[in-house]
Amino acid sequence: MLVQSASDVSPQDHSPRAASASRRLLEGVVVLLFCAIFAASVISFARNASATFDEIAHLSAGYAYLHWNDYRLNPEHPPLAKDLAALPLLWRTNWPANVDLRQGQISSSPADSEACLRYAWAISLKQSDAAHYFGHFFLYGIRPGALPPAEINLPPTSVRLDPQAFYNPADDLVFWGRMPILLLGLGLAVLIFLWAREGFGFWGGTLSLLLFCFDPNFIAHSGLVTTDVGLSFFLFGAVYFLWRSCRRVEVASVILFLLFFGLAFATKFSAVLLLPIFWLTVLGRMISPEPLLIGAAGRGKLVGFASRSAWFVGLFAAALLAAYGSIWAAYAFRYAAAKDPEAAAQAEAQILQAKNSTAGQPDRTTSSRESGREPGHFPIAATARRSAAIRKLLPTSPQGAISNDDILKTMDDVPLGWNEKLILFAQKHHTLPEAYIYGFIRAESISYNRPSFLLGRYSNTGFRGYFFYAFLLKTPLPTLLLIITALVFSLRRCAERPWPVIFLLGPAGLYFLVATASHLNIGIRHLLPIYPFLYVLAGGLALELNCWRRTTRAVAMLAIAGMIAVSSRVVFFPANGLKYQAFAPHYLAYFNELAGGPANGYKDLVDSNLDWGQDLKNLKLWLDAHDIKDPICLSYFGKADPRYYQIAYHNMPGGYSFDPEEGFEQLRPGGLLAISATELQGVYDSPTYRLALQEFLKHCRLVDVVGYSIFVYQFKGLDDKS
Repeated sequence: MLVQSASDVSPQDHSPRAASASRRLLEGVVVLLFCAIFAASVISFARNASATFDEIAHLSAGYAYLHWNDYRLNPEHPPLAKDLAALPLLWRTNWPANVDLRQGQISSSPADSEACLRYAWAISLKQSDAAHYFGHFFLYGIRPGALPPAEINLPPTSVRLDPQAFYNPADDLVFWGRMPILLLGLGLAVLIFLWAREGFGFWGGTLSLLLFCFDPNFIAHSGLVTTDVGLSFFLFGAVYFLWRSCRRVEVASVILFLLFFGLAFATKFSAVLLLPIFWLTVLGRMISPEPLLIGAAGRGKLVGFASRSAWFVGLFAAALLAAYGSIWAAYAFRYAAAKDPEAAAQAEAQILQAKNSTAGQPDRTTSSRESGREPGHFPIAATARRSAAIRKLLPTSPQGAISNDDILKTMDDVPLGWNEKLILFAQKHHTLPEAYIYGFIRAESISYNRPSFLLGRYSNTGFRGYFFYAFLLKTPLPTLLLIITALVFSLRRCAERPWPVIFLLGPAGLYFLVATASHLNIGIRHLLPIYPFLYVLAGGLALELNCWRRTTRAVAMLAIAGMIAVSSRVVFFPANGLKYQAFAPHYLAYFNELAGGPANGYKDLVDSNLDWGQDLKNLKLWLDAHDIKDPICLSYFGKADPRYYQIAYHNMPGGYSFDPEEGFEQLRPGGLLAISATELQGVYDSPTYRLALQEFLKHCRLVDVVGYSIFVYQFKGLDDKS
């Protein structure tokens, strides 16, 4: 056999390989460039934003899982995203690291930060909101002697504290806790590009990647310690690798599908939607006449409906096993939430006994309804009955106004639904970890009856149109236009070859319908998992551009890229006279032009759509820029401690929940009131208080808006009629 030397090979023989390498290099550069822009935007936001409402609970719970191997805190979500966020904290100096929460006296009225940590730890099995209490002292624990002595008779909030007064560098811990979530966001960006690249070519992949990397919603939530981006990543990854497995059965795709499927269940309870999504997407492939190829070479084939059905049934069974194993692994293969249930029961009993002896009365929260609760464990049975009682009372309660007394009365004899019966079965037979069982039923219970705000209206049971308006008002307009156009063109492709399109439309449509039916209306973040599918769908528009001339196509793509990049930022610079918003990235507060931009977003949606407590740093900068040294009146919707940023304040009604409230009589003519947008709209307040607040604000003048989420008013005096 003759061997051809390298010098004998003509240049033409290398051209296909060289062209392929050049294309791969170009694609790699494009992906790295846009991912770098995305990462820089996320880091800028993460550096600037103070800890948001849920972050203190998520981050401290993740630290407790890893450091103490205990899962009692924040059971409303599975542990994976919180574990990932807390990983960097294990290598940083944290004050609670040397505190053994299982040892020492636990007071029912704790007086210092370490005692407060012990108290929250001990009571967390009975009171699920203890996770926020624990997280507050985990991040903002104050050293002994830092506060003025009681005899001085000063509100502790009105005294400026220097950073050394706190045990921990809270900003540093929060920032590093956000970085693993950024990595999940970057992973999602890569998967979006890969799917669109495989389906619609390089330009399709680039367009889809652009839509993601310049989406203010994903930029914001990829820089926060929450579960929403994690679920979006794992759910999208599971469907992507399932799609690949439907094109060709390969070991790598199947393994990655099972991995992402399982990790989604360890991230958020709404991953249960992967079960119907699986069958919704593969059904078209099962009935398709196209043979299902096996292996990279495609030598094997699954031709008939029966053989393909058997394969997908087996794959679904494997996915269930992967999810089941991931859930147990997330809780260290242990049923009990507390590492030592006996010690947990003793500590809780100690607190309750001290409370009862101080009050001189029995513990009213321990009733016959909790008689089935095992000491040292969560009240799963009571929560299941509570969930059933709320569901029964809702249809007969005007605007969802259900009193706790009515719930307690109904719990005694309420019939349980199939989901509550399954929960009790799982508890009895320990088929799932205790914290997962309790978290699931508690998340369901609180979702039925939760205040929400939409377009100036209020409800305790949510709005059917909530997520439609959230999607309409918080999605950049070019993105909306591209998605709508892609939907029109996809219907034509769906008629020709339906099953690939169903993999994009099916998960997004099902998730949107379930979200719309939910009573839990608190933010666009609960809709994030649908966007990656829509971005890939929009990437299909590149196929329509292929019929254009090369120059025209290039100009069109550049114009689209420019619109996407500019539209995500231009709304932050409105000519409305309120200049301070533009000083920092405010991606969480993004609203498109249909809503009038972020400056008017508070009129339509609040809570995590706009105001999640992220602007305390900016408020401090505003106070310094205006040389405000006296304590201000502050009604703040968030969990970060204002004192950590040296903000001296009087805590107004509806304000910071970890300090005692003071009345509006603290305001003097000329004094300042800073109020968060969520508190301004009174979402979590009574109608009476809302009216009283609006009447009071008639005697105030709006001075400025900080970061779109904190409104600064100057009090003119009750006698001022202007």
